[in-house]
Amino acid sequence: MMINSWKLIFAVFLSMSFFISTHAQNQKRIDSLLNVLESAKEDTAKVNILNALGSELRSNNPDTSILLATQALSLSEKVKSKKHIADSYLEIAAANHLKGNYPSSLENSFKALSLSEEIGYKPGIAKSLHYIGNAYTSKSDLPKALDYFFKAVKMYEEIGNKKGIATLLGNIGTVYIDQGDYPKALDYFFKALKMGEELGNKKGIAMHLGNIGLVYSGQGDFSKALDYYFKALKMEEEFGDKYGIEVHLSNIGNIYSKQKDYHKALDYYFRALKMAEQIGEKYGIAILLGNIGSASSAQKDYPKALDYFFKALKMHEEMENKNGIAITLGNIGGVYSQTGKFADAEEYLKKGIAINDSIGTLDNLRLFEESLSQLYDTTGRYKLALEHYKKAVELKDTLFNQEKNKEITRKEMNYEFEKAQAAHDKELAVAGIEIKKQTLLKNSLMGGIALLAILFFLIYSNFRTNQKLKLENIRNNIAADLHDDIGSTLNSISLFSEVAKKEAGKEIPALEQIGVSSRKIIDAMSDIVWTINPENDTFENVIARMRSLAYLMLKSKGIEFTFKADESLNQLSLPMLTRKNVYLLFKEATNNIVKYSNTSRASFQISHNDKNVKMVIRDSGVGFDMENTQMGNGIKNMRRRAVEIDGQLIIESAEGNGTNIELSFKAA
Repeated sequence: MMINSWKLIFAVFLSMSFFISTHAQNQKRIDSLLNVLESAKEDTAKVNILNALGSELRSNNPDTSILLATQALSLSEKVKSKKHIADSYLEIAAANHLKGNYPSSLENSFKALSLSEEIGYKPGIAKSLHYIGNAYTSKSDLPKALDYFFKAVKMYEEIGNKKGIATLLGNIGTVYIDQGDYPKALDYFFKALKMGEELGNKKGIAMHLGNIGLVYSGQGDFSKALDYYFKALKMEEEFGDKYGIEVHLSNIGNIYSKQKDYHKALDYYFRALKMAEQIGEKYGIAILLGNIGSASSAQKDYPKALDYFFKALKMHEEMENKNGIAITLGNIGGVYSQTGKFADAEEYLKKGIAINDSIGTLDNLRLFEESLSQLYDTTGRYKLALEHYKKAVELKDTLFNQEKNKEITRKEMNYEFEKAQAAHDKELAVAGIEIKKQTLLKNSLMGGIALLAILFFLIYSNFRTNQKLKLENIRNNIAADLHDDIGSTLNSISLFSEVAKKEAGKEIPALEQIGVSSRKIIDAMSDIVWTINPENDTFENVIARMRSLAYLMLKSKGIEFTFKADESLNQLSLPMLTRKNVYLLFKEATNNIVKYSNTSRASFQISHNDKNVKMVIRDSGVGFDMENTQMGNGIKNMRRRAVEIDGQLIIESAEGNGTNIELSFKAA
């Protein structure tokens, strides 16, 4: 039913005004439009006001935006203005896209395109192409999306719409992220950010900052990703843009989830979900339901995880969002695999792989191939496990090779250099004016001293920053090389030995030994990679790994244990050498409990007092005679590790009285 009364529109707007929380400047513009609208005649000027008002309200209230645009469309048809009819179709398309109604968004965008081409209305053509590209992106038809985006860029260039070009550059970058081409994505995002800064378009700047965060998140640089996300969130909160706030809250939640801080992740997800539900943004709601499901799965709350995943799947299917469908299918498969429902897991993972393969989302395809390989390995189908493991490794090489990382770094440096150069040129111009106002001698002296001080500070600061970055890059590269090259080779050896044993049809001691040895080396390699990776420098990560190791080793032998650690330890950061030695000493002591103690009970306690850390490991087993027992390599290694970190190690044991190990060391 078409709405013909503007007063009814205004009443609807007032009844839903609690949804509107915009920046003061936007509210001022809304108030101004409402004042003009009240006395506007039934002509094209009123159409423009209705569409402008709908555009202002779209991010926070797409339903009201659709009502206003529908009123504008009715009036445009009455006055027979094809240009204004096209504009109204585009407003309806934009609001429907925000609500996740992509078929309606496409339908209205194509109507606008047809009319705009008929009358040669270039701004309408450009915007229509732009919106069609948006809809195809959301439907995961990435080749079509790129085709329409590039056509739209060309049209925006013809009419000189730089704001439109900047937005499209960001959209193109988003498509390249979905295709796993991070360097190309970052290139487009920095171009878009530069244009946004030149135009002073703060809304666009916030969007581009968030997009750059996506690239760093995809590359595993979570610190940089969070930095960009929080900058973007702060700007969106200043505008009061609920859609932008929702997107950045969701992205921040994703980072915390990747860092295994699920409590924080869920907090941000639920805040984002509330925002998405307020504005009726179906796509965001579906994504967030899936994210909450993933966090619940990681916390082993599988019934809750499945409930959220199936809700998300239903919404993605309604929106025909193939990428969302594929991701959710894979997540459901992962839960079924964790709960031992391997047939169901295989079915859902295969469906997810088929869709990802068809739309070319390489990163998700890699993750699903890894999951399927693990499933086949768990169920003893080693040949299939090896086949899908190789596919996952090939995809990872495509996505994360070293040259791509170098290219990403180069692009960021180019952007920062251009930005700094522009600022420097501006400073020099101002300095030149000041010099003319003062005596040459005074300015030369004072300016020279100031410049020397600044230059010295910048050189020193830059040197320290570069040294830190070089060290972290070296550690990251070593960890990546060990994991990707040596780790992949060892995994292949292990899997090949299992395949060879199956094909031989009998026990072959040499093959068995190869499998056992390769798995031991993989375990040791995992410790080395974990130790080198700078992301694990926090004591919180060390404690989490210790707790996991104790659970895996002791529970398998039926040994009950307690593990207590002071919360204040989570705030500490450990040097790599300290972290390595503390963890490996803990691992050696735990291994000795499992092998030699013959105990049924053990305890682990890590306490923090000022800058001192104390780790106590006890068991109630058979113990050993400290005087008569020849010191083995394990105890020697523990003593050596304590010395390397300037710590004190006390080992107390007696036959029949268990063993007590205490390590004390400085945390900083």
